[in-house]
Amino acid sequence: CEGCFNCTLLGVWWHKFKHSVDDLLWRSNVHKCGDNCYTNGQESCKSLIGGLATKEMIVDPESGALNMKKGEIQMNTLTPLLTYLLRCNTDVTSLPSGTAIKAVVAYVTEYVTKPGLKTYCIFDTICSVFDRNSELIEGTGKQHKKAR
Repeated sequence: CEGCFNCTLLGVWWHKFKHSVDDLLWRSNVHKCGDNCYTNGQESCKSLIGGLATKEMIVDPESGALNMKKGEIQMNTLTPLLTYLLRCNTDVTSLPSGTAIKAVVAYVTEYVTKPGLKTYCIFDTICSVFDRNSELIEGTGKQHKKAR
């Protein structure tokens, strides 16, 4: 139908969706090389973003891997809907084999379960800083000025 209220609202929503995704991609997915990209005399960016731009998705006949359509070499492969929903940098990759899937599951499991700093350690550190500097906290203006 042409111009009905619901179709107009849907068109406005799609326009906002595309604008929002473009903004998110520009802010979080576009890699801008800096000094840290070329450490230890490297001639190419260590982030290894780049590669070839491809106009369409291609299936590698030897490995069966999917090479996703990619128009911008300084961005990860992405899915606009996932970028919109997560509102952050995403990297969408085909997992053509059980080995690739197992590697990703192992990586995510290790990342999620890695031991972090325990809460009691954080509070213990804060208490020790306050204990060592209690005279500065409760002291006079001269002591506060000295601490700076």
